[in-house]
Amino acid sequence: MFHVGHKELLLIDVRSPVEWSQGYLESAVRVEWQDISVAILSLAEALDQPIVLYCRSGHRSGKAKMILENMGFTRVVNGGSLAETEEFLNSACCI
Repeated sequence: MFHVGHKELLLIDVRSPVEWSQGYLESAVRVEWQDISVAILSLAEALDQPIVLYCRSGHRSGKAKMILENMGFTRVVNGGSLAETEEFLNSACCI
């Protein structure tokens, strides 16, 4: 599990079940982007919890990011693709 400061990072894969079955990042939770507004209520601890979203290209994760921001979440990052997100998480990321 990744941590940012003292907060646990929530890593969400918004790809389809077929895409998920082809590989995913360790500690990721799979939630389809259109279900994010309901699923986040049981996943996130607080509105300021760091959240990183990813998909195949960044398009669906971008949609999910907008939904979460509209709900009041303040530390949401669109990680883009699985590879881009992995690179981001392995760098000295700050959210």
